[in-house]
Amino acid sequence: YGIAPAIADVSYFSTDGLSSYHALQLTVDKRFSHGLSALLGYSWSHGLDNVPLEIGGGSAGPQPQDPRNIRAERGNSITDMRHRVTVSYLYELPFGHGKALLNRGGILNAMLGGWQTNGILIVQTGLPFSPVLQTSTTNGTGSRADVVGPINYPHTRVKWFDASAFGTPAPYTYGNAGRNILFGPGRWNWDMSLFKHFVIKDQTRFELRAEAFNIFNHPQLGQPNASIGNAQVGQITSTVGNPRQL
Repeated sequence: YGIAPAIADVSYFSTDGLSSYHALQLTVDKRFSHGLSALLGYSWSHGLDNVPLEIGGGSAGPQPQDPRNIRAERGNSITDMRHRVTVSYLYELPFGHGKALLNRGGILNAMLGGWQTNGILIVQTGLPFSPVLQTSTTNGTGSRADVVGPINYPHTRVKWFDASAFGTPAPYTYGNAGRNILFGPGRWNWDMSLFKHFVIKDQTRFELRAEAFNIFNHPQLGQPNASIGNAQVGQITSTVGNPRQL
């Protein structure tokens, strides 16, 4: 400050972050036969790191509590998704053969055949987040709470986690809660389509398509309020993704 008294903050970039990722992946492939093909994928994974996406602050939590001790920030990655299942399929509905030409003798078969449905289903567990303090107890850095009891999950929109498990550290001390020790709601989404094609000539077709994203209009809940000391702590007041689109 003696050299440049007008400077209030100094930003710097470092490359000392460490991360690891472990996963078990399974794929089941049903090749096209009898009008059906499907692909199922499952992954169990666990990601750990000590700084990514957080050293500059952000929704995942405060800046490192102690910038001099980055090792204390090691915890679940903000993208740590433990379980994820994806299913995609294509099914030609068994109504007629769909190959008749649009002439007087083949109109019925043309109407019954040529139907196809596709879909993609995604199911995944929730992402982690950090319990932080509404009012920091440290001088100049964000701070996490102290864990003072067992962490319970009522799993409701009004009370996703029980905030009574956390307390406020003593002034000028860091909280003992680790990074990203809480997990938000999981998500599932089903996109679906229905096709109908009409054969006009051997190499000419007319196709009708109906497509739906999030066909069941299932709300994808956002992360709960994680600010310990806030009146809305534990509440979910937002959604992510899109509602049903046709």
